[in-house]
Amino acid sequence: MPLASRALVAAFACLLTIAPALAAITDPEMDCATYLKSSATGGHKPKAHQASHDVEARIRAFCAANPKMKAIDAEMTVTGD
Repeated sequence: MPLASRALVAAFACLLTIAPALAAITDPEMDCATYLKSSATGGHKPKAHQASHDVEARIRAFCAANPKMKAIDAEMTVTGD
């Protein structure tokens, strides 16, 4: 396999690995209820990668079940980070 092809495959693998990080919650003090309100009003821009949509949907579902939990803790629980 040529070097350029290997580099392209490696870059794609890295993108797949970091896709869950694209749904990162930036405010460590935000609770799940606030996160759900902000995502419902367009506070989060749509992501280009399908994996990040899946992670964001799982975070929203987890937050709906635990509205008093910190959103960052919910994200860490869902992504395993």
